[in-house]
Amino acid sequence: MKRQFEFEFEDESQTNTISFEYNELVNEKLNVSVEAGVAAIYANREALLVLRKTLITMAICPYQDGFHIHLEEDFDGDKPEALRVILREM
Repeated sequence: MKRQFEFEFEDESQTNTISFEYNELVNEKLNVSVEAGVAAIYANREALLVLRKTLITMAICPYQDGFHIHLEEDFDGDKPEALRVILREM
């Protein structure tokens, strides 16, 4: 079965910013831990969609090397940082 994913967003790379699509009615759950030296991402489907859209935006927009985002646990600004994603042009 084929599925299609369509995502429209504003390119904010010229101002070195990125926006997250957030809905207070959705309960995104995201947590990251290191297990035996390997990062493990625990996320519900809603959190995976936010992560997917964020990574796609970083991948296809002309952000500069070193651009990075800090993601808090459950995408909640009051919780500790769970994941940092840094763009590297290697």
